[in-house]
Amino acid sequence: MAVQGFAQGTGRLEEEAEIVIRKDRKIVLPPAIRNFEKIPQLPVSGTTTKQSYLFKKFNYSLNPLEPFFQTANYRSSKPATDFTSNYVKAGYGNFGTPYFEGYLGSPKSEDYVFNLYVRHLSSRRGPVFDENSGNGKTEASVGGKFFNGLNTISGSLNYTQQKVHFFGYNPVLDLSSDAIEQKFSRFSANVAVEKTERDQDLNYSFETDWVFFRDDLEAKENKFNFDVTADYKLSENIKVSMKALAILSKRQDEAIDVNRNFLNLQPRITYAGNGFSLAGGINFAGDNDSGNGMSVYPVVEGSFSVNTGLRVYAGYEGTVTMNTLESSIAQNPFLQAAFDLRNTEKESDIYGGVELDLSKGLRLNAGASLASLNNLQLITNAASDSSRFEILYDQGPTDRLNIFSEINYEQEGQVRSSLRFDFYNYELTSTSPNLAEAWHLPTFKTAFHNTFFPLENLSVTADVYYLGGLKALNGETGEAFDLDDILDLNLGGRYQLNQQFGVFLKLNNLFGTNYQRYLNYPSRGIQFLGGISVSF
Repeated sequence: MAVQGFAQGTGRLEEEAEIVIRKDRKIVLPPAIRNFEKIPQLPVSGTTTKQSYLFKKFNYSLNPLEPFFQTANYRSSKPATDFTSNYVKAGYGNFGTPYFEGYLGSPKSEDYVFNLYVRHLSSRRGPVFDENSGNGKTEASVGGKFFNGLNTISGSLNYTQQKVHFFGYNPVLDLSSDAIEQKFSRFSANVAVEKTERDQDLNYSFETDWVFFRDDLEAKENKFNFDVTADYKLSENIKVSMKALAILSKRQDEAIDVNRNFLNLQPRITYAGNGFSLAGGINFAGDNDSGNGMSVYPVVEGSFSVNTGLRVYAGYEGTVTMNTLESSIAQNPFLQAAFDLRNTEKESDIYGGVELDLSKGLRLNAGASLASLNNLQLITNAASDSSRFEILYDQGPTDRLNIFSEINYEQEGQVRSSLRFDFYNYELTSTSPNLAEAWHLPTFKTAFHNTFFPLENLSVTADVYYLGGLKALNGETGEAFDLDDILDLNLGGRYQLNQQFGVFLKLNNLFGTNYQRYLNYPSRGIQFLGGISVSF
């Protein structure tokens, strides 16, 4: 659905962004995107950039517990233009859904920019049991950027709190709302340094984050993230680069008290010729909790432009993905306490595809990936309590086939459309009955997103999402289920009355089905939210 705040366990208002088609080869399981109302940013000072596209991502996971906050992209070397950066939005919807959002930016400056962002979205009632399935999310962020000519220094402080209920219980039970309530709190601080003006010879950036994440019970996670990137052009055709990611974390939950550390070094060398490019390197990745230590994974990627409108690419890589308390709850906030947590190893991923520019504004992309995975996360209803979920792992190797196609079309000022289709097939190694299927992972996935501009100051959105082939396991009874396919239609509109005032309306899940993304957790039916926005 386009309104994440309407579905239990969700609530983030995301941008109505026409996102960019990354010309990368990696075929990943994308994060869930459901649009509600666009959060405008400070305009970028008057630079001209090449048009790029990104397809709207849609995935099976629930919304990450991260504040949606963006500091302004402002270049001190360019003249500032007049703009309105501050706004307040407020609205109300069915299921007892109040909505408020505000943004305040500092006055224009050649040397710095500050901004403050707050948002609240909650629904008092859910799809079943009234208040026992309500949910909500509140977030606040403050940040800034400073420009000293050579470098840009940025930082932010962010806070998020999300509330859900374990409402997937047997209806014969008489439970109070407080007895099944779960809350998550996230506080983070971020500092980054990057080269202000990227050039062709040397570029660099450094970013560090401290994240404290906890639930309302005993689960806690402290993380320090360090991310360093640099690239240097050796000649007209050859460039070397290095990306380093280090994570130091500590997890506490009931009897669990463990340090979990992760490192991934990614040196690369790239040759780019006339219509041809070849990149090679390694991923030197590993952790301290798998018993495998550090491993070396080769990486190679090549692409060839047949003509100005056709590009063919292929590659091979391996890596390790760190799964954390926060990232796991981001997929499903109804997890039981002290769930099993392991990192996922991608031993190999062979991929390839073709990109085609058919005409002005029309772009096609199709490809396939065959990956071999160890410790793939699979979510099932817990054996001890089917209203909560646990994570099982196929120790592997699990073969995952992904075939995809996507199309993007844009006619400036009139229409923007994107369509993506994915097919997945999983071959699990385990012979255990509780790992007979790739539980809660879709076989088919489709997202169709459209934005129209029929009149000046009026924008209309239409989104269709489809998930098929979902299978679930009730660990308490051992019974397997084929979940109904999910088909979700959403419509929205926004009209700017004048420079200061606007109105918006969003209609979600217009088919009105209480589909289950996860077993025993139906979604809300038809939802609406309307409101006003004021810019100043």
